[in-house]
Amino acid sequence: MTKCLVVGGSGFVGRELCRQLADRGDELSVFTRSDQPGSVPGAWLKGDITKPETIHAALGDHRFDVIYHTASRAGDTGDPVDMVTTNLLGLTHMLIYARDTEVKRFVLSSSVSAHGWYPGAEFHPADYLPVDEEHPTRPQDMYSSTKRMQEILALTFYHQYGVPVVVLRLTVVAGPAGRGGGRAWRTFAEKLKEGKSVQIFHFSPEEVCHYVDVRDVARMHIVAGEHPNAPGEILDCCGPTPTRGSEFAAIVERLVPGIKVEYGFPWSLAQGGKIYFDMSKAKGLLDYEPEYTFEETLHSIKHWVDAGGLDEG
Repeated sequence: MTKCLVVGGSGFVGRELCRQLADRGDELSVFTRSDQPGSVPGAWLKGDITKPETIHAALGDHRFDVIYHTASRAGDTGDPVDMVTTNLLGLTHMLIYARDTEVKRFVLSSSVSAHGWYPGAEFHPADYLPVDEEHPTRPQDMYSSTKRMQEILALTFYHQYGVPVVVLRLTVVAGPAGRGGGRAWRTFAEKLKEGKSVQIFHFSPEEVCHYVDVRDVARMHIVAGEHPNAPGEILDCCGPTPTRGSEFAAIVERLVPGIKVEYGFPWSLAQGGKIYFDMSKAKGLLDYEPEYTFEETLHSIKHWVDAGGLDEG
């Protein structure tokens, strides 16, 4: 039985990761500032990653095989000090804890925003497509910059202190029960339930973006937490294929006949252009491939809506 700690287990990715770890029978603990909702399994350890005293109070006597660090600000808060404190100082505290307790694996949830592609910043076309892990990173906003700096910090602890770190660069994570970084999917789900009109996350029918199902994200975290080839690597995490705006619209129209699909959502990763990513490194190193198509992801959201998910909070 693997002893796992999910840092930020109340978030969008964290919740699904906790569910999958619990289903495997792992010994699961969750470290978060939030009170425990009934839907998240595991031993709840409450504290704040920005405050070392609360880390030691909550985790002091515990030892974990794998730490999954999914805790970050979900977007640019507009407060640079807050962004640095949570995303960088908080991560540093957890890396120190991992070093001092000789954890066997530390998996960091990063983002393709580390390249510089963030919906709140101006889009710049990629040097080449599909984008792989070697593509230059050019962050120009606080969210993207702190995500890139998280990667540098984590790999510094790998090289200098021997912490077995692996970094996953997530593209746009999609799925039901969206919260935190996935909160826009909850709005999307509410519009599906109303059945009148919905804005999709593309500026135009021609825009190409790349999504990934939250279930695949959690599964890749678990693979990265175990595979011997993972430490010291940065790995892209995306769905099987990219999605064109017109394809997104057609899926929604099949799911909810008669609904009006509109383009021009306030944010999109490609902002009318094209961006998609290469998963060949993860396949070669970890023998990992994503399972869920984007259509299957949207079906899971609709199923969740029909099952009363919006009413459960």
